[in-house]
Amino acid sequence: MKRILQTASTSKVSILATVVSAALATSFGLVQAQSRTDKAPIDDACWDITFNEEFNELDLWDANTGKGQWKTSYIWGSDIIINNELQYYIDPAVHSLSPFEIDDGILSIVANKTPQSLNDQVKNRPYISGVLTTENGFSQKYGRFEARVKVPKGQGLWSAFWLLPSFDQWPEGVAVLPEIDVMENLGSEPFTFHTTLHTNRNGPLESHPYDHTGREDLTENFHVYSVIWNADKVHWYRNKQWVASHPTPSDFTKPVHFLLNLAVGGNWPGNPSSRTPFPARYQIDYVRAYQANDNCDGS
Repeated sequence: MKRILQTASTSKVSILATVVSAALATSFGLVQAQSRTDKAPIDDACWDITFNEEFNELDLWDANTGKGQWKTSYIWGSDIIINNELQYYIDPAVHSLSPFEIDDGILSIVANKTPQSLNDQVKNRPYISGVLTTENGFSQKYGRFEARVKVPKGQGLWSAFWLLPSFDQWPEGVAVLPEIDVMENLGSEPFTFHTTLHTNRNGPLESHPYDHTGREDLTENFHVYSVIWNADKVHWYRNKQWVASHPTPSDFTKPVHFLLNLAVGGNWPGNPSSRTPFPARYQIDYVRAYQANDNCDGS
């Protein structure tokens, strides 16, 4: 997510190719031919849960105690703004205002116009929003990573569900980290979601984007977005149906953690318009991780 627009939105490639089934033929396009095993739907019997967040409450990381599941900033801190975005990611403990709401097991990351009382605390950014990461709470090498989410509609909104390798601090001399974007959506493109690999295995950033456009408005309902990552390939799924695969880059070697955020503005989505609805809510029902068990082959 953080680097996708360093290559600009025009670097994203829309490719329509072989479909998984008749249902997917009328839904989301695929991007390259894969083996029949690759294209099989996710079978829950093949997986054991290793992480399960149902959002009955929000366990936020406390730097003073070193406890808590979810951190409210990236590893590089809140004051560094990426991709020319317009929001500032606030922390309830710091700003006395929360960008997170929980209602009947549904977490909302809420983006809104910055209240005047917070201007000095958020570097005069015109919008406030939230990010959650398990950087200090959970990471895993290989497996299935999944979230059930409902993305918001509106020009300038950019919701994301992604994975980064876990470090105690940003590695010295490294400009970019390997990254798996499980799902990204621009609120101005409600029928499209994006899946991407970013790698620096050859030095400079290489991005491998796959775009998926269908007939269903993704902002109207919850959908399950999943990725299965192993030593050989990365496979993406929507509602447990395969949509794309890519060979695993050689620098994908460390355990990864979850990141979920709602950005506002920036190079890719563009600025909000007068018709963009605020507050905007990116809703998350659950976040889960799994490891393959012995019930199935080829996971």
